Amino acid sequence: MKTIQNIFSASLKENNNSSLFEEISELTFELSKKKIQRLKDEKKIQIRLGELFEMFCRVLQNEKLDNVDNIDAVITGLIKAATYDKEEFLYKTIYEKEQLEKSIEREKRNIQKSIIGTLDILENHIEKMDDNISKESIKALQSTKLRGIEMLGILKETTSEAILTTLEHAKDIEDTVFEITKNITYQTINEGPLTKSRIMDITSSVLGVVIEIADEDQGNAKSLLNGAIHGTKEGIAKSIDKFKNDLKFAPEELADHDLKAVKRDLIKVEENFIDVVKKTLAKSDGISHEIMENIIENDINSSLAKIKRVATETSEMLSEKIDELNISENEFVKKAEKKIEEFEKIASEKFESIKKDERTQNITKEAKRLGTRAWEVAMNALKGAKEAINKQK
Repeated sequence: MKTIQNIFSASLKENNNSSLFEEISELTFELSKKKIQRLKDEKKIQIRLGELFEMFCRVLQNEKLDNVDNIDAVITGLIKAATYDKEEFLYKTIYEKEQLEKSIEREKRNIQKSIIGTLDILENHIEKMDDNISKESIKALQSTKLRGIEMLGILKETTSEAILTTLEHAKDIEDTVFEITKNITYQTINEGPLTKSRIMDITSSVLGVVIEIADEDQGNAKSLLNGAIHGTKEGIAKSIDKFKNDLKFAPEELADHDLKAVKRDLIKVEENFIDVVKKTLAKSDGISHEIMENIIENDINSSLAKIKRVATETSEMLSEKIDELNISENEFVKKAEKKIEEFEKIASEKFESIKKDERTQNITKEAKRLGTRAWEVAMNALKGAKEAINKQK
């Protein structure tokens, strides 16, 4: 451990701060991977990761680099190390037909358990740390969890808590809701494959939560719904744009995607978005119904140009990539895709049943903390935008 600590400390001192997040994340990953690679027992791996986390945090503290972004980078590197071997095995077996039935579901569950186990063990260590580093560490941990709320199964709960926190502060409601729904939609879509069904399900979940709250808080309903509709729309456009950039600069990261299926799903994605808004709206018989109908009729159609443009550009790039890789549809790909969808459906159904048992209180507590963190991120973004505008005046 002492050698790793010295290497980590020396590397931080040599860094020129141009890409400190990436440097810390990758360094944490490489050092941690070597430290746990011979451990076979999952419990021992988690214990070792907790020890490494404390050690890395102490170094950051000594170097006066113990802020939320740098601790977030440490957590990201630890999670990558924890799941590295399992992910490598998964990527291999998913293309081996004879192993498909036996491996995909098991390894997906193992990865999910490993991530959740890592987050739990880190939170336990954070609770025992000094107040100064603990405060920044819990923010970093919550930022990591916000990027995985679909996996944690608390998308709706986290969105609800973030919106309610916004209403409690009663400041810049529409802009804050825009930032919250944009970030949550974007981050959640990025958790998994870029498919039409996932995009629209996530959009429906986020909008459904806001509609319920707007029906109750009629005085702020218009601000809530305006912010949410345009925020989810922006989140979708941003996720498609990220996929396009990944396709261009890091195609190896797209191994989980059926590129032909993605291309099909991007056709008229802006029209699919309006359809989802209308279907979600149909569930409301309160004030939201009239307000959202007015937004759809007078505002939303003219603001969909960005989604359409990004989707078209991505589709064109996909055509080139498909031709380049000479990708052909076959029964194995279809079967793999179907199997993954079945697994996700089963996992979702199991979570819905779990929510009804004694874990409900813990889930609500977690969602409240993450919702507050989502609100903080949104407020920081608004503060930065306002400061930039003031400087230009």
